[in-house]
Amino acid sequence: MRIRPAKPEDCEVVADMVVDLAALFGVTAGITAEGLRVEAFGARPTISLLVAEAPDGALAGYLVHQDTYSTWRGANGVFVVDLFVRPQWRNDGIGIRLMAEAARRGVAKGARFMRLDINEDNEGGKRFYERYGFRPLDHERFMVLDEPGLRALAG
Repeated sequence: MRIRPAKPEDCEVVADMVVDLAALFGVTAGITAEGLRVEAFGARPTISLLVAEAPDGALAGYLVHQDTYSTWRGANGVFVVDLFVRPQWRNDGIGIRLMAEAARRGVAKGARFMRLDINEDNEGGKRFYERYGFRPLDHERFMVLDEPGLRALAG
């Protein structure tokens, strides 16, 4: 299994995997392959994509990450947006290899921490991340302002 940066032509398969990940939690994903291409490979990339490629060329999983910054820490970091490995390839170390590559890329750019959010019902995910040293942040809770509210706030 090879971990590598995604290419624009991988976006169709990655978008399909995003849909599969969202479905696990009863969510309908709004992503398209074109949307991924714009965000990862457009004029102003906002995300980075890593993929796990099997020897036959099939994509077994993906990780989306972004740069982040914490004023409290006074440090740059890596924010993991998504991590997904197709069921037939789980428990082969692919997830941690994707995480390690994102960590290497972040550290090379000066990152001093990694963070992510996780569905509160995802007990397997919690165990996975805790196994590698992640801990919950008791002082934070994510909140979201959806597009209508965002547009209203923007005036």
